[in-house]
Amino acid sequence: MNPPTRKHLRPTPPVTRGPAFVRQDNEWAIYQHLLDLAPASSPQLAESTGLSKVTISAALNNLERLGLVEQSGVRAGNAGRAPRLYAPRAEAGFVVAIDVGAEWIRGALADLTGRVVARLEKRTPARVARLVAQIDDIVRTMLDQHHIARDEVLATVLGSPGVLDPEKGRLRLAANLPGWERTDLISSLREALGTDIVIENDINLAALGEQKHGIGRGVDNFVFMSVGTGIGLGIVADGKLHRGAHGFAGEIAVLPPAPSTVDAPLPGARHRGLFEACAAAKAIVAHAHRLGLNAASAEDVFVAADAGDRRALECVAEEARQLAWGLASIVPILDPTLIVLGGGIGRNGTLLLPAIREYLAEWLLIPLPEFAISATGTDGVLLGAIELGLDRARLKAFERLEY
Repeated sequence: MNPPTRKHLRPTPPVTRGPAFVRQDNEWAIYQHLLDLAPASSPQLAESTGLSKVTISAALNNLERLGLVEQSGVRAGNAGRAPRLYAPRAEAGFVVAIDVGAEWIRGALADLTGRVVARLEKRTPARVARLVAQIDDIVRTMLDQHHIARDEVLATVLGSPGVLDPEKGRLRLAANLPGWERTDLISSLREALGTDIVIENDINLAALGEQKHGIGRGVDNFVFMSVGTGIGLGIVADGKLHRGAHGFAGEIAVLPPAPSTVDAPLPGARHRGLFEACAAAKAIVAHAHRLGLNAASAEDVFVAADAGDRRALECVAEEARQLAWGLASIVPILDPTLIVLGGGIGRNGTLLLPAIREYLAEWLLIPLPEFAISATGTDGVLLGAIELGLDRARLKAFERLEY
């Protein structure tokens, strides 16, 4: 499908007019406008913000002096003196993004313009005791390769399965990473990566990545459904990420599954969330084995289905039924414009979507949303982590200069 087209600009604060004591507020607003317009001239920024050219010029001079803005050339083709162009200075700070998954740990390093300057991924170690050290090693390697000091990193965002319980200082609903819910994990991460590290649910970050860089651009209400080792939703409502009162919005893994047409779910399903145990990767493989199909992974099942194997197609049909059952609980409540499928299984949407649509049309008496497959692939969590980190890093860049 073609997503709704609309230029998506970062929301900017209202520009404050006033005497000298509001100079910092004006400079912060000018900086944010410059992020969207760069490279931009003083007249362009005056038109965009409504501030006078004198105010704009003084602000740009100060921001340049402080190292947050730099000149990037002149505007050619104009009669008379060509106006100078300005842009945010990319190297004024950096953001570290980490995506912790059951199989891979992925890292990215971005400058203050959002440009990714380094990437690195390593296998997730089998022992959780090695996990924090592996994450720290990824960060150190990226920084060392580009000769960036730790104090130049203004924000670190880690995407993780589960939800952070701030009162108990531990993650919950992260069963797909054994030991990841241990009570000393958060303190270990803060010791390795800094006390101001931000820990966010990975599917929420994937939704942010899809909103900024994928099929969700310009869509104010959509759901990102990730299906892989685990299963979960990221919800964007009225253009903003919706986390809920306690951060558990979108944790559909704990829902009951569709009424069973196959054997009982995997052992331990009661503790892991019945819906996840019946709809995530291990359930597909278990179903294939019951049908006599020798598949080592869910990916093997989808490859066989694509080749026309009857048993694999039966597994895919059951997976579509389970996913439709979960979405039937969500669509009438959220009424999204769009549902984006992601994750290792969700990216096989060409096989799943026709049956999902058919089930929902049969079960629901309301208009159905559009469906699409994620455009960010395996990068969604990192892209969302960078986006979340940029807001914090840019503000911190100003705070470090005594704003």
